[in-house]
Amino acid sequence: MKSNKAIVSFANKRGNYVKMLARLSDSLRDNFDGDFLAWVNEAGLGCPSHQDVPFAFKIHGIQKAIDAGYEQVLWLDSSCYAVGNMQPVFDEIKANGMIFQDAGHYLRTYTNDQTLDYFGIAPDQAMNIKMIGNAGFLGFDFTNPIAIEFFEKWKKSMLDGMFNDSKANPTDSRFKRHTWDMSCSSAIMYKMGLSHLMKSGDEWLQYAGPFDKPLNSTILIKAQGL
Repeated sequence: MKSNKAIVSFANKRGNYVKMLARLSDSLRDNFDGDFLAWVNEAGLGCPSHQDVPFAFKIHGIQKAIDAGYEQVLWLDSSCYAVGNMQPVFDEIKANGMIFQDAGHYLRTYTNDQTLDYFGIAPDQAMNIKMIGNAGFLGFDFTNPIAIEFFEKWKKSMLDGMFNDSKANPTDSRFKRHTWDMSCSSAIMYKMGLSHLMKSGDEWLQYAGPFDKPLNSTILIKAQGL
């Protein structure tokens, strides 16, 4: 019998992403009682290449899970792997409609002018808007209208070209680079008034290796490249 919850991920054949995807899959065997949906290369998802539309595969992968009838969906980047039972994450998704963590950065620093204009956010205003942590750990309860609206806005921003680098980056010295899916998801979180749902960094996911001590008892996922 199919579960109503899924963890979704993706890898292309560049670097060690496929190996990382296999590590994630292995880590879920004893830590997750739902389904794991994963794709290798964009052709299987029917989405643009990462080079043409950065991180479009996230939108397409989550949409595949929605189309398959999953109600609770957690996106994990291939660099992630479970170090504990994932049920508390899904409990929070169910309770709040979504789950995401603080990146420790602000929107102006990692969002180009084109995207700020698209969302109606002034550069000075963006210096006070916190960003979602890399959008590599982002969960939805698609029985909740908040999650549905958020995802539709995120998907539309991709279709409208906001995942792409702007041809004219700002001269504002506070700007470093555009972060595509992360920039858009963070702007949407702010515009929808969902900042109160943002968890502090390292509450669920820690950037660390397998032998590094967890920062706290709530760490259920680690992330590290190979």
